[in-house]
Amino acid sequence: MTHEPIIDIAPMRTDSGTEWVDVSEDLRGRLGPGPFPGFWHPFRSLWWCLHIGFGVLCIVLTLAVLAAIPALNILALGYLIEPQRRVAVSGRLRDGFPLMILAPRLGIMLLCVLLFQLPLRFQATRVSDAMVLLGPDHARTQAFATALTVMQWLIGSHLVLAILNGSTLSCYLRPIRNLRRGLKLLLTSAGRSELSAGIDLVISILQPLRHFWAGLRAYFGAVIWLIIPASLLVAYSPPDRVKPVFGLLAAIGVVLMILVVAWLPFLQVQQIVTGRFKAILAVREIRRRIRTAPFAWMLSTILFCVMTLPLYLGKVRLPPADALLILTPVFVVLIYPARLAVAWAWHRGSRPTPARRIYHVGARLLMIPILAVYAVFLLLTPTISELGRAAPFENPAFLGPLPTAQWGQPRRQSTASRESQQNSKNANGKNSGEQQQGADQSGPDSK
Repeated sequence: MTHEPIIDIAPMRTDSGTEWVDVSEDLRGRLGPGPFPGFWHPFRSLWWCLHIGFGVLCIVLTLAVLAAIPALNILALGYLIEPQRRVAVSGRLRDGFPLMILAPRLGIMLLCVLLFQLPLRFQATRVSDAMVLLGPDHARTQAFATALTVMQWLIGSHLVLAILNGSTLSCYLRPIRNLRRGLKLLLTSAGRSELSAGIDLVISILQPLRHFWAGLRAYFGAVIWLIIPASLLVAYSPPDRVKPVFGLLAAIGVVLMILVVAWLPFLQVQQIVTGRFKAILAVREIRRRIRTAPFAWMLSTILFCVMTLPLYLGKVRLPPADALLILTPVFVVLIYPARLAVAWAWHRGSRPTPARRIYHVGARLLMIPILAVYAVFLLLTPTISELGRAAPFENPAFLGPLPTAQWGQPRRQSTASRESQQNSKNANGKNSGEQQQGADQSGPDSK
């Protein structure tokens, strides 16, 4: 009896001949939302739309959490680069959501884990109240503590079995079936083989190590292109650097930044498609693609600039540490479609015949003032950002969402944290004053 492979390793080749792995359509139907059912099936289509919307929300939140954690923001950049590779190879924007297969189930898992923690929190509150009011040795306190331990074991086992059985919504509502299937998975050789295949499947879809290295290559490739223009942009810096030579260096930095913004989005796509780090320097190839599809390049570059400009507003005033998770979802929502548009334009440039000269020359001339405005904005960021001269070096459009230099800055606390600390200081001062007053009053009495 033959079994269908879990993963179809289809040797779909890129321009450089490197192979890449895609997930089979059968697996997409079993794990993900599958194809659109059609308008003749309204209820199934409605459920499909809800599934897609929930999956997109889970993708945004997952990438936002990764982007807010130092070092893991490189992994988030890798997960943003990988959809570009898929769209650049196939030319289809719908291929730009590889995490859609697992995202709904991961979201259901997180949501159900949070919901099942509510009774545990309620029982833990009862135990703490009973210990304060009745004491730890009281019979009712001991009963509450025993009930909490039993609930922890039962709920924890139920969640583990539900995750092992597929982490669908029904898995969290049918504990008896989960127990029966879980015992079969753990006690039989066929079940252990199925469990191992499922774990391998999840790892093959997520591929964290591969995405981390892809994000790291993209990060350092962008640094190579940005380090010189960014250094020149901060050459002119009032009040100490106001000589004409510094202004000339800043003007050269603006010109170089125009070229970087025009080429680097395509170069990052080319690097992830070929899988070679040196592809980030292959300017001749991306210039050929720009000549082949000038209007696609122009539209994607304009969209990329417009969608990434709001990302610099987070550097005007550095957010407190507990507000990063508010900014990173905005970053993901803005940068994800912009990167997919760039990958689609890169694919449009794969045609063998270039466009007419009047078209690609006209597109470049039209893009010069737009890119100049973007470069001048980067020139002015040190004057409006709390990071000062370090602001141009933190380019969230190419380097990722979380500023690297911002990690070295002292974190500003939120208003609630400052108020709570101030209240605690006032309370401590009041208590120390009362103690000192009591000591002063007891001094004469003791004498």
